[in-house]
Amino acid sequence: FEFITHSLVLSGVAALLAVAVGVILTCAGRRHADLPTRGLIRVSLIGYAIPGAVLAVGIFVPVAWLDGRIIAAARSVFGVEPGPVLQGTLLVMLAAYLVRFLAVAFNPVDSAMQRITPGQEEAARSLGLGTRAVLARVHLPLLRNGLIAGLILVFVDVMKEMPITLMTRPFGWDTLAVRIFELTSEGQWEQAALPAVALVLVGLGPLMLLNRHAERC
Repeated sequence: FEFITHSLVLSGVAALLAVAVGVILTCAGRRHADLPTRGLIRVSLIGYAIPGAVLAVGIFVPVAWLDGRIIAAARSVFGVEPGPVLQGTLLVMLAAYLVRFLAVAFNPVDSAMQRITPGQEEAARSLGLGTRAVLARVHLPLLRNGLIAGLILVFVDVMKEMPITLMTRPFGWDTLAVRIFELTSEGQWEQAALPAVALVLVGLGPLMLLNRHAERC
């Protein structure tokens, strides 16, 4: 149950974070359709094409360097020797998940955004709504299908993600995917069966929800 809890918490928070950033990128691309903005958005989505292990190393190296600078500053200013500040924290894990799965959240949200016509936005603004009010009262209700799809897809992807979790997790924050890897790598196939079945069952719920939502749409 501890592994299930860790998996659910990480997947839920990562899904919310990825979809929120996806909405921001979608709105930015909508309001600023210039080449630099489109290029930056495309660059931010390439993480899904990078293997998880490579991405984890790519994030771990600068985080370790920054930790070293923080420790050196604390030593020189306060005369103390703190432990790692950023390494092995949930913040680094969520940052890695965001880079890895931002494209998964962005695509359904962007697809839903394309269905919102400029006339709908102009009509809302003509009634005196500001930018935030247009986002809250026009965009978000019409983006609901894309938001739900993005949340479920990222949730399922993070649930089964192993390399990033294995390399960036805090001590004691093992997930179902990590537990399965540890047991199978030691040849303990019988013991790995339970977390494997639990992973399938936990991930099955969001998939059923996505299928039901797709049928309604």
